[in-house]
Amino acid sequence: MEYTPDPQQVRAVADFFLFLGDTMARKSEHFELEAKCTPEELHVLRVLAWHSPLMVKEIAQAAPAMSLSKMTRVLDRLEAQGYITRTLNREDRRSFVVALTEPGTLMIKRLMQKFDELVQDLLTTLTPAERLLLTELFARIQSNWHAAIDQENKPVTRRSS
Repeated sequence: MEYTPDPQQVRAVADFFLFLGDTMARKSEHFELEAKCTPEELHVLRVLAWHSPLMVKEIAQAAPAMSLSKMTRVLDRLEAQGYITRTLNREDRRSFVVALTEPGTLMIKRLMQKFDELVQDLLTTLTPAERLLLTELFARIQSNWHAAIDQENKPVTRRSS
């Protein structure tokens, strides 16, 4: 059976996404000013918070919109602020390994705490059953998006005639 989207539902979800995006952007801007970090610097710190340490090329893969020259400048600023360290990769001396420092870890924890507070504020309007349903629905949507992204990223194979 094929799904036919209800235009009102589509509009309601789109409006919520826009509202959420605006709210998150305002929170991020406030935190960026407070932390004296650019959005790109915070993105790199978030990537490292999930997977530290990483090689520079791995960070670049997680931030495909950022050029390598900009990535280098971002890493330079983060290192100067004491949020990361760069060390020569022992396995491939042509590359560097980037890791969060304790101040970098504390910075990202503060950012995540701000976002957690925002989410808690949003969830207070829901009953416990609604919160459970919402998190289950988000998990399902996220799982489907990951599957779709994985499918998009599969290499195309040509069949020979």
